[in-house]
Amino acid sequence: MRLTPRLTVTIVFIAFGFIVGANIGAIPVLVKQSGVSPFVFGIMAALGMVSNITALSLGGWINRHFDHRSVLLVILPLAYLAMVYTLTVQSVWSFALSFIVFNFALGTMDLFMNAEGAVVEHDLAKPIFGTFHGAVMYAMGAFSILASVIASWYGALWCALPPLPFVLYAMYAVHKTILPHVVLEEHENRNPAKLPKKILVLIGVALGLNVACELTCIQWAGQLLAELQPDLAAYSGLGAAFYCACSGTMRVNGDRLRARLGDFTLVAASLVVAISGMIILWLTRDFAISVFAFAITGFGLAVVFPTLFSMAARLAPDARAAALGFVSGVGGLPRMVLPLILGTLAQAYGLRMIYAAAAVVALAALLLSMAAGREMAKRRALG
Repeated sequence: MRLTPRLTVTIVFIAFGFIVGANIGAIPVLVKQSGVSPFVFGIMAALGMVSNITALSLGGWINRHFDHRSVLLVILPLAYLAMVYTLTVQSVWSFALSFIVFNFALGTMDLFMNAEGAVVEHDLAKPIFGTFHGAVMYAMGAFSILASVIASWYGALWCALPPLPFVLYAMYAVHKTILPHVVLEEHENRNPAKLPKKILVLIGVALGLNVACELTCIQWAGQLLAELQPDLAAYSGLGAAFYCACSGTMRVNGDRLRARLGDFTLVAASLVVAISGMIILWLTRDFAISVFAFAITGFGLAVVFPTLFSMAARLAPDARAAALGFVSGVGGLPRMVLPLILGTLAQAYGLRMIYAAAAVVALAALLLSMAAGREMAKRRALG
């Protein structure tokens, strides 16, 4: 198969999925061997989110000095090495440090692979982002179950071997097909467009709550399933695997669903489905039903983020970057605070309780999205 920039970006997204999947699948083993309690894991998840957001915020500075190709060639091996480090931890402190380093590397890689994906989409003049994000979710889901088996049977460090050829091939593909190009910094508008901040705040908080729910399903799934049925701990990656597979399927078809249903109808229906899945996770003690519930939740949460993000961009056609930066900043706080709350709840009431909390959070995202829709309707009525 001939390498093209589109195929190369897809390969990079897949490599990203394998790197993340290796960590997700091994988390129950890593938590056990490091002596990490649910409360401490919540703190680590919050610190990891701060590290991830910090990396994203530094992206502009990095992009002013280095092109996408150079950054990807450096961050691919660094992200892989950061993942390997997470698989070696034996104490609470090493676990915490690895989470911070790993999430910083992931944030940088995430930013620049998406930035190059935007270049490819622009060059092809057709929407293809859904396929990139579908690919990463499929890869993450497939390897999370494989990694949980490997970590349980042979040890967490062995999870580092399968992603290696994909990372090396991704580096080769970037070297061969992505041309060095300097992305010029956007000039500041002397008369910046006025942002509809009230609506953007509503969308931004809803976005942050949705992302927090997604991370809850990915980061805590293995621990929940391993607790429900310890003799099936080797298959605890099934929760994240089914979540990611269903999420990837929805994202691949997201643009068609948006065209058919409309943005707000799709967001509302999706969040209702997600809430249903989370309620099942809260109430059931059955391993198989919980796996099924993760699949339902994956279907529900998948397209909420890209749909709301697109809506925010359309609200400020003359200042899209500013609008997206604004909603990302507003959404950062709930993404950092919720892991702390979940860790506290898990420590006090058990792991299933975090999904009751996540259902409430998803309901809040639904109400905020509906409020944003009403405000947008008023804005259109006023012309």
